[in-house]
Amino acid sequence: MAIETGLRTLILAQSSITTLAPAQTVGGLSIDAVFLDHPVEGVKAPYVLITLTSHDPYRRMDGTGGTLRRSDVDIDCYASNRPAAIALATAVETFLRDYSGAAGASDTINAVLWDNARDDVVFLGDGRDARHYVRSLSFIIQHT
Repeated sequence: MAIETGLRTLILAQSSITTLAPAQTVGGLSIDAVFLDHPVEGVKAPYVLITLTSHDPYRRMDGTGGTLRRSDVDIDCYASNRPAAIALATAVETFLRDYSGAAGASDTINAVLWDNARDDVVFLGDGRDARHYVRSLSFIIQHT
């Protein structure tokens, strides 16, 4: 299982996060508001977007591969206003920072290291008045 799928499962299990980014009904279907790579069409903020930015197995001194891996992950927290984006990102960061334990059926997280955060505004369509506020969190995850 990919580490990002395990992270999605972990985040969906946290009521402190899903309260701020609840499931939505789109086209008659209930959709969780935590996505991998891109949101489902029609979903409105708030939601969480998980993107794997790099993945690299650690090497032993002899050049062979070990079981320990490093993944860099961006988690973008979208909301309709800046305070809501910050609150959602704070809930995600509070849960993940220094987390260790199971992540899905086949991954074990040894360490989650917070790297940085940045804020952005995404304008929707042609109008400058419709926008999403985004707080992006970058994490370094060591896992097996």
